[in-house]
Amino acid sequence: MHRVPPLLLLTWLLASGATQGAEPAAEPIRVLNPKSLAGETLPAERTLLGVPDDYKPCVVRLASGELLVVAFHQHKVEGEKVREDMLLFRSADEGRTWSDSETLDLLGREPYFTQLEDGTLLITVHLLEQDVRNTLGYTHSYVHRSEDSGKTWMTTRITSDDVPGATKKDWILTSRNILEREDGKLILGVSAPGGRDYLWRSRDQGKTWDKTLACDFEKVDRSKLWWPLNAETVFWEPRNGDLLAIVRVDPRVFPPLPGTEIPKEEGDQVERLMVFRSLDGGARWKLEENLGTYGEMYPQILRLIDGRLLQTFTVRALKPPLGVHAVLGEETASGFRFDFDRDRLVIDAKTPIDLPSGGGFGPTIQLPDETLVTVYSYRDADKKTRLESARWKLPAR
Repeated sequence: MHRVPPLLLLTWLLASGATQGAEPAAEPIRVLNPKSLAGETLPAERTLLGVPDDYKPCVVRLASGELLVVAFHQHKVEGEKVREDMLLFRSADEGRTWSDSETLDLLGREPYFTQLEDGTLLITVHLLEQDVRNTLGYTHSYVHRSEDSGKTWMTTRITSDDVPGATKKDWILTSRNILEREDGKLILGVSAPGGRDYLWRSRDQGKTWDKTLACDFEKVDRSKLWWPLNAETVFWEPRNGDLLAIVRVDPRVFPPLPGTEIPKEEGDQVERLMVFRSLDGGARWKLEENLGTYGEMYPQILRLIDGRLLQTFTVRALKPPLGVHAVLGEETASGFRFDFDRDRLVIDAKTPIDLPSGGGFGPTIQLPDETLVTVYSYRDADKKTRLESARWKLPAR
């Protein structure tokens, strides 16, 4: 680990509210550089979920009012193999308490919910090559689909056979979310290394997919990318009907952010986010802007009841406090506008200063009374990842 300068260490301690013997359930959310938000803290109710080494949760609210959280747990197996189980938690009291985990009979890691207007649930995942249940011999992906609030599921497997030019050695990944457009059509990013990026489309809520739309990213040499551009992408449809893609990129392949140097640290935790725009439904994409800075990823944008936008993301490296942060923004006709320097909300800062990030994720939902529920994972002092939910509210604008 690189040494943390004293000033950054002090910033982390202040932002995390870390005090010996502090009660976790009362730990507030810190507001860094407040501008429109009055005060430097927001109250938060926090609840642990699951057991140590559960990882990377995602949350939805059903029409019934019940909340669901999906996550996963990795078990080590002999011969450097693993078994990764998908877990489901339920809350009947708006996230104040949670059930024990239910192990789903579904394959894949890093499950991420998409909820459609009609209540259909979709989960995107990928299955590691070393998972003992992987019979194909390479990393590939799945979309799991439920019409009954997660009680039963149907599955679409996504393999190298679905990506033109991909070989049996290529790993196949999908976008993080599945976007439901205003016209009801769904889009899903599917990618393989070597610049093979496709946009799948569905007109029947994900039962079947048109796999033919190839994506071109203007002025990007995708042959240099180890991480395909549609992998882990979060799609967004602005009011004008364009498509935006928030893409996780390797900073060494793109020009440095203005006024910065590309990080010298190796590994994927220093990657960053860029926004691309498509005017033609997803065939051609042009770089629009940078989003945040190095070491920030796993974005989610939530339209709030009061009209503002809330973007959550994970700080995984370089700038403590590590964990889930959020910024407020405004929606424009063609997209969104966020200020990453003011009113920065530190929702989670529990990962100790000398340990790597515990994943984060931090997807958030808003309840009818405007309470926000954020779920995330962090790394504890025993180097185990833990799941937690936070209930909190923003001040009225």
